Amino acid sequence: MQPLRVGWELAQSVGLLAALCALLLCLLPVRPRTPGTPPLSLRKHEWLGWSMLIAALGHVGLSLAFDRTVIQHLRLTAPFYEWAGICALLAILMLTVPAAGPLRRQLWSRHRNFQAWHVAVSCALVALIAVHVVTTHRYLHGPSRMALWLLLSIAALLALLRPRAAPAAQRPLGALSRLAFGRHSRLILVCAGVAAVAVVPLLSANVRLALRAPLGRRAEAPPLDFPHDRHRAVNCILCHHNFRDQTGADSCISCHRSNRPEIRVSAEARFHDFCLGCHRDPPAPLTRHGPTTACDSCHVGPGNRAPAGSGV
Repeated sequence: MQPLRVGWELAQSVGLLAALCALLLCLLPVRPRTPGTPPLSLRKHEWLGWSMLIAALGHVGLSLAFDRTVIQHLRLTAPFYEWAGICALLAILMLTVPAAGPLRRQLWSRHRNFQAWHVAVSCALVALIAVHVVTTHRYLHGPSRMALWLLLSIAALLALLRPRAAPAAQRPLGALSRLAFGRHSRLILVCAGVAAVAVVPLLSANVRLALRAPLGRRAEAPPLDFPHDRHRAVNCILCHHNFRDQTGADSCISCHRSNRPEIRVSAEARFHDFCLGCHRDPPAPLTRHGPTTACDSCHVGPGNRAPAGSGV
């Protein structure tokens, strides 16, 4: 089963690569807008954009190839953070395919209009990637890494607003006039501001938990088999809190999928956060925890789980 794990890790790595490419494209100017700013050639900018698209498609394709459960995240019942990832892929397509020279000239008669549209979509892309990457909680577990990614996202948005260099003989420009978007400057400023404000709430654990909830109720939940024999080192009441606070006698799933008013978070959001959080940031006494990789690590039918030590 080791090749499956390697394939899953590869899928996640190329997804992270796509996200990093998106931030770099925003942080590195295509041409100098202020004196002393090192430019990025248009050819390199385009090459980086196509690399971002290939990596994003590879992330989706490899994830589906190595884990059949990932198909659940391409349905209407996908959690909100996966919808953010899907919208991010669409935004990447909108940024790369129409930007090709002949097609761009057919769609936009003026380069300034294309530039404004390109930057506005880039603002949305930065926010969507932040929602997807931070809520996935795979590489950014821990407050410091999470805060660093959000700071990079905000820095990328601010970088899109670099002012253009005014000719020496021209009179000083106003704040909005200094932006390289002409009459679209207010629109771009609003897009960047909204995107920056949207990523800040991701620092809240409650917001991230809410984004893990599925958009709609599933008609049939994916199979799930919790191996109690592999969790004997964990205190039972850590999970079975109802033994201590007398809040219920049913199973975890039946209780958390009920309509009890005090249960405001879906079972999927709660258990993904609880299980992944414990495996990725285990309490100090738990030293022999296994890594969480593919969805199939947990979503297997009863009796189909591989024996301990098999490498799953």
